[in-house]
Amino acid sequence: MFFSEVVLVKKGALARVWLAAHWEKKLSKTQFLQANIQSSVGAIVGDGQEPMALRLSGQLLLGVVRIYSRKARYLLEDCTEALVKIKMAFRPGIVNLPDDQAVANLNAITMADTLTEFDILLHEPAFTFE
Repeated sequence: MFFSEVVLVKKGALARVWLAAHWEKKLSKTQFLQANIQSSVGAIVGDGQEPMALRLSGQLLLGVVRIYSRKARYLLEDCTEALVKIKMAFRPGIVNLPDDQAVANLNAITMADTLTEFDILLHEPAFTFE
């Protein structure tokens, strides 16, 4: 057999990966989110490891892919929820301003032109269109 005892240990580095490959429903959301894909792939394909059977390494890589897929799904759900909340917060037509304040005063939204010493000494570039 071409596998290490590390794979068979319940608390080993590849235990969650193996569970994801075979019993995906047994893992909770927090276990999926805590799984480190880089270290799992390093434990499967690493140079310092004993050679594994092709079937076992394929099953473990399937577990890595399922963990990655579930993480991507959770990220998509979180982003969709955030987008819906942002759209609800900034939906058009719902403004609770009095009618007299619906249009801003010109002086309130424009800045006055002020010249400083730096602006006076600054050389303006000449544009030539030839």
